[in-house]
Amino acid sequence: MVQQKTSPNPSPTSSTSSHSRPTSIISSQPLPLVPEELEDNSFYVYLRSHFNTIFTRSAVVCIPHSRSLEGLVLTKDFIETHCYNASPYYQGQYQAANGKVISVEQPLISTVSGFKEQRTIHIMSEEWVYIGNKKIRVYMTQRPLEGEALQHQKSRNTINVPTCRNSKSDFDFLNMFAENNEPLVELQSAVQEFVDTYVYIRGFNNYTVEKIQHIYTKAYKTILQRNKLIRDTCRIQAEHDYFLELVENVVMGFLHEKLWIQSLRSILQSQDAYMSSICQCYAKDEITLQRYAVSYPISEMLLSCFQQAIACLQQTDTDTDTPPYSNNSDGVITNNNLPLTDLAFTPLEKIACVKSTLDLITTAVDEFAKEVRNGSTNNGKLSK
Repeated sequence: MVQQKTSPNPSPTSSTSSHSRPTSIISSQPLPLVPEELEDNSFYVYLRSHFNTIFTRSAVVCIPHSRSLEGLVLTKDFIETHCYNASPYYQGQYQAANGKVISVEQPLISTVSGFKEQRTIHIMSEEWVYIGNKKIRVYMTQRPLEGEALQHQKSRNTINVPTCRNSKSDFDFLNMFAENNEPLVELQSAVQEFVDTYVYIRGFNNYTVEKIQHIYTKAYKTILQRNKLIRDTCRIQAEHDYFLELVENVVMGFLHEKLWIQSLRSILQSQDAYMSSICQCYAKDEITLQRYAVSYPISEMLLSCFQQAIACLQQTDTDTDTPPYSNNSDGVITNNNLPLTDLAFTPLEKIACVKSTLDLITTAVDEFAKEVRNGSTNNGKLSK
């Protein structure tokens, strides 16, 4: 729930601050910024959809005006630069997870440490966002705390980052570029170190997640530093997001054997057996859609209507001893080159598979309903 509290909005030129420091306030702009609703702000929408955990763990969040972000890529570090908690040392100061510090003195926010340049920005309005019993103070600001919107963007040579996740083809994509050779060697070394040292300990899942995130984030940053073509491509927000997903997917493909086959599968075996028994009960032929209280005419659909959806969902069943990658005797990650491209091994692949399954179910229902309206069906019970 969002509750607007105040909208100071005085002119920046008439504001004063007790801090005698250089500022970077822009006193005049070509066009005045039109106030926008929080839910319409591109930064806020992206933050809540991609980095909601960072948002919910914050006490103060700065939301730059959408127009001030044109041409900027919203990376995790950029997001963290705008999400803060109270400083344990100084009143009125706030510290981000990446170590950057700001001070707030209405109606101004000033950067204190960790930034490339000193900057003071104007608060356009202040709101509260309520999540359960927690309330988060949100400042709508004229500009970001770091970075500038690109007024004129030169054309660059770019490529299209694959949008469909598959750990094998994603790894092949990275191997296409000679500039990626060294970063990939470093990545494989980090993966091998994780494989050699990882032991599942109940209650330490968050630590494991952070360690894996560190591995793929470092690889992602290193590749962007070494590969100009990918770096230029990732200046486009959508391509950047796809590339970050791609690197994460490659790492999770590398770790599938260690995390799942060697660790979690045996631990979750009893839960899997219980779920399997439930599925077998519900899969009996005498249990029709009518018994699930599904309304007519969808209740008349047969199992054969959903064969495509069933086949798609079966791709998530990777309970196999043959992962997409394995470690040879020299500790080098190799591709098993088996026909596994249709299987969904990693979390991102499984999510995409579940979404595709739901889409196929929706399509099947729509087609059946259309056939009913036309007076006949080819794959259901109804006929005329």
